[in-house]
Amino acid sequence: MKSRVLTAVGLIPFVLGAFFCASPWPLLGFAVVVCAICTWEIANLLDSVATWLGILLLFGFIKTFQDQGHVPEGQLAVIGYFLGGLYFAFRSAQRKRNNSLFAALATPWVLIPLLCLISLHGVSSTASGWNFRTPLLLAVVPLWGGDTAAIFAGKAFGKHPLAPSISPKKTIEGAVANLLACIAVAVPLSIWIGYSATIGLGCGVIAGMLGQVGDLFESYIKRLAGVKDSGRLLPGHGGVLDRIDSILFTAPFVWLLLSFVK
Repeated sequence: MKSRVLTAVGLIPFVLGAFFCASPWPLLGFAVVVCAICTWEIANLLDSVATWLGILLLFGFIKTFQDQGHVPEGQLAVIGYFLGGLYFAFRSAQRKRNNSLFAALATPWVLIPLLCLISLHGVSSTASGWNFRTPLLLAVVPLWGGDTAAIFAGKAFGKHPLAPSISPKKTIEGAVANLLACIAVAVPLSIWIGYSATIGLGCGVIAGMLGQVGDLFESYIKRLAGVKDSGRLLPGHGGVLDRIDSILFTAPFVWLLLSFVK
């Protein structure tokens, strides 16, 4: 247990380095590792090794990003892939048996958001040094503020359950605090990065609402699968999928918003 905790803490500098390094290669390597771990966890959740076949779809998704990722038709295709992945993950968890095809098609749940984060990084592969104002932060940092506010507000004021059948500990009061904190973080962060306050407001609303939907979606899939955590890689926190479930819902739509701004 102690060694796992030290490993998790030791990974933090590498994660931050991947985010802020001007070259996209560290982030790409990080995304590949996360993708592999989450695919393994989803395969366990859906009880189907066919999930790994969905990795082959990655080439098609990358092609979409290269050819049409920043034109309206391409943007809609990317979001469509993501929503399709959610649908097939849900259907696979529901069926529990004979779900190989659905499980294989569930992988966009993880693949698309990771590709969106790479796209949000937005720096040339020939760049060097550090970039501390990467738009990628707008898909991640507001969620951290929102989660922190939700914990404190939920403990102090939480009385009304948000979704008792899926996640009994979540409250409406905590959800409201989460949304407000996401906006409060996203607006100044957006201005600092170089976008307008309005864009920051949009990113904050996306993080505050869809981030919580992502958390509830994964909790529902786990409930259907009859497990508490997606994995045991992070002591006290479950699996990697448990830690990034909110980001998976936020990243595609922050990417979509900022793509239109560009």
